[in-house]
Amino acid sequence: MSSEDKPLPLVLSLVNVGADEERYLRSLLALLKTYLEPSWCIAARLGDLPDAVLVDMDSKEGHQVWENVNFGGTPRIALSRDQVLAAEWTLLKPIRPGGPHSLTEVLTAVAGKLQLSAPASSTPTYNWRPFASMVRRACQQPYPSDVMLATGSALVVDPKGQVFYSSRTTDELTALLRNRRRIDGKVVDVPDTRKLAARLARWGIRPRPLEELLWLTGLVSGAGESLGTWDPREPVRLKRWPDFASLPHRQVHLKMAAILSDHGSLASELAVACEVATGDAADFLNACAEIGILETRAGSAIQPPQQTH
Repeated sequence: MSSEDKPLPLVLSLVNVGADEERYLRSLLALLKTYLEPSWCIAARLGDLPDAVLVDMDSKEGHQVWENVNFGGTPRIALSRDQVLAAEWTLLKPIRPGGPHSLTEVLTAVAGKLQLSAPASSTPTYNWRPFASMVRRACQQPYPSDVMLATGSALVVDPKGQVFYSSRTTDELTALLRNRRRIDGKVVDVPDTRKLAARLARWGIRPRPLEELLWLTGLVSGAGESLGTWDPREPVRLKRWPDFASLPHRQVHLKMAAILSDHGSLASELAVACEVATGDAADFLNACAEIGILETRAGSAIQPPQQTH
């Protein structure tokens, strides 16, 4: 079974939930991963589209969110010391793994309702795939391609010209690339890039460096794990310095690049040296591999992941 075929956990978004309760929820969900079917995770990144929203009702802000924010039909769970009559589900404090109004009882009930209310038309077909998978396929084509979603064109890739076109902002592309769920879309050929570029220019859509898209794809689509291009047990290093002037990055990426330019390192060692989670280091290595600047300590270049058709 490929990584795309594995069932993804349902996503729980937290609203006004305290840091201590969030940490406890994360630890509980990790322990219950094999018990809950389907499993759940906490929305931690832009693009983790929620299946349910947990709102802390023991504050004025929580009540305001509950009464005024439209979550578009997404199931809402009240988190409170007492049962909330206005809510279909109440997760009682202190949070417990089992029993009435417990984490397992509430999430199992919500998952059951999600399965019953899911429209038949939303069932993924054989050609549904994550957005990042479609982008990677378009980037590996020898000719220009358009990544088409059900809502229209998301972006056009011109590998020969080393550019891409999109009306979407970097944050919007990040959200799409980070979302690991399969969506309805396809990659289609673009017959004449010159005519397309002229038409897009009239709409104010300018060419952007393809390296930016490749970098972003590696940085956010791996969810803190290797995309398969490098082995976590093998030290890696950089062949050249990333062009941070044109690439979205965090300050810690500069330190990571400096370390990997000086000597080879494991992802775990890099994380310790930079005082970040191992997943953050893995995301950086994925980005470097996507733009072809990551190599093993022995000097062999690491190739970007190949997309199966």
